[in-house]
Amino acid sequence: MSQKSNTFPEETEFLKKARVTAEEGALSPDQWRNEYSVLITKYEELLKIVQVLTTQATQLESKLEKARAQLELQRKALSFEVEGLEKQIQVQQKEVTKKAQERDVLYDQMGRTRMMLIVLFSVLVVVVAFTMYYLFIDTDKMITFVKKVRGIQ
Repeated sequence: MSQKSNTFPEETEFLKKARVTAEEGALSPDQWRNEYSVLITKYEELLKIVQVLTTQATQLESKLEKARAQLELQRKALSFEVEGLEKQIQVQQKEVTKKAQERDVLYDQMGRTRMMLIVLFSVLVVVVAFTMYYLFIDTDKMITFVKKVRGIQ
């Protein structure tokens, strides 16, 4: 009751006086008419206040509903955007995985190519070493070998 009396203090005080007057009961018909007239006036004032408050409450409720609807639309839009971003992340993750696999394949190919080059270089070094040996150190064997290849001997 204290909250109501704080909301409408004049009306609360009037109500207290009216109760006291009604409990006393010793009013003349003219006094009853005067009190009833005051009651009607106060009721009219309260009715106007309640009508204003009701109109304001209805307007606020309408604004609140519009705000809720707007928030729901924004939530849906944000949810849709998040889903789109998640799909983009998944696509990018797949691309990164694919690129990593391609890189690994290239590294494997480079490793095999490196090994082949090492083997070919080793063979070339051996061939050059034997050629140099036979050309400069054991020339007789080289001459014999060339004659055999040409069919001279």
